[in-house]
Amino acid sequence: MPYLWSIVAVVAAVTGLGLVVVALLGPVKRFGLVAGVAREQIGREVGMIRARSAALRVRLAERRA
Repeated sequence: MPYLWSIVAVVAAVTGLGLVVVALLGPVKRFGLVAGVAREQIGREVGMIRARSAALRVRLAERRA
């Protein structure tokens, strides 16, 4: 019957691992949501900087001409 304790240990370890994974799913989902929002906001800001620099280049070209 020594194999019985091995089976009990494996079942306990798998159960513990499952509980840890379930506990971590919430924060991981929240982090993914926040990362997506941040990526979108940074993309908008980068687009605005590109537009402003393009407008500045146009204005400088107009002044030189």
